[in-house]
Amino acid sequence: MFRKVSKIAAILLTLGMATLLTQGCHHKWMSHEKRANYIVKKLKSELDLTDAQSASLEKIKDEVLAKRKELKIGGHFVPKEFVEEIRADKLNVDKWNKLGEEKEKKMAAFRVFFTKKATEFHAILTPEQRGKLADLILKFQSKFDKADED
Repeated sequence: MFRKVSKIAAILLTLGMATLLTQGCHHKWMSHEKRANYIVKKLKSELDLTDAQSASLEKIKDEVLAKRKELKIGGHFVPKEFVEEIRADKLNVDKWNKLGEEKEKKMAAFRVFFTKKATEFHAILTPEQRGKLADLILKFQSKFDKADED
């Protein structure tokens, strides 16, 4: 019994973390497109991108958003299929595992694609811009690190 519960908890935790990582601050943005546009606008101004770099970044953004739609990576914290299983008299662990594995496969495919696009963006930046980008990431992360301090 404990093993089943721990497996279910592990799956839910994995799915939840994957969703959180891809959602970012979902409560603040109406859509992935709006959030992506905000990020691109911020990067253009903060990194002083050239016109060619800006065009490349816009292209990368469009490709990433298209891949999200293609893979049907949803924005729901708990997919509808999981909720329907909760309503049932008995949880179907095999179905939950199958749904979790499908979600993990999509996320893995998206991660590989996103990494490829991040590499393309990295390649068009100057060393100074890369340093600024790293500083921006650290600054953004520090906003969330404060909650973890004791």
